[in-house]
Amino acid sequence: MAGIGETARSAYVKTSRGLRSAAQRTGVLDKLDKAYRANPSSVAGHLRTLFAIHDVEDLVSLDQPWWTYGAIDVVERHLAALDGRARVFEYGSGASSVWLGRRAGEVHSVEHHGGWAEVMRRVLADTGLADKVELIEVPATRSHEPLVPSGRRGEDGNDYADYVNAIDRVEGDFDLIVVDGRARVACMQAAARRLAPGGIILFDDTQRPRYRSGMDSSGLDVQRIHGWVPSLPYPRETAVLRLH
Repeated sequence: MAGIGETARSAYVKTSRGLRSAAQRTGVLDKLDKAYRANPSSVAGHLRTLFAIHDVEDLVSLDQPWWTYGAIDVVERHLAALDGRARVFEYGSGASSVWLGRRAGEVHSVEHHGGWAEVMRRVLADTGLADKVELIEVPATRSHEPLVPSGRRGEDGNDYADYVNAIDRVEGDFDLIVVDGRARVACMQAAARRLAPGGIILFDDTQRPRYRSGMDSSGLDVQRIHGWVPSLPYPRETAVLRLH
């Protein structure tokens, strides 16, 4: 049975789809597109992104990852300082994979969901990034005693140990590691061992209580960035973590 949060998200997505159709018919969407191109961070620009909820192609066209705007700015400055040479590892693929591929030297993205991995292969091919962004598909394994559980509702018996350890398939350290998929605390711990000097970890959705103790005991410097997020009508939190 779906939880209250899942039901609310489903209702929001359905409503957004209906409003988008109406906005297209009336020309409102065209006006919002122009406002977005003029100033993506404006109120009208944010309103345009609300029609892109769970629409990876639209978020790609808007050139937005699904993090707080403040965190996007921090990461964009970090990548710009590396002049397009950054090495990136990402837990959880999506529009961010394309956004990163446009700004980094190489991106390695691990994805647990086979259906979504297939969508992302098509998206990466369509954007000409299939050679720059490596998609690593690693599903959860089933276990009565998972070594690395997800902690997410409905994931009982799923073990994400192989998913977390997928970072060890790629040699070398990383300038940026994005934690935005499953078993995020375990992914953060694995990421901390693979950061290049001056590297950062982006940990999304840190407003969720289940991540709090892992963050507090990480031994990393934590910058919590609360604020609005592309495609959502409410604020969230994304954290940027650094080694001492």
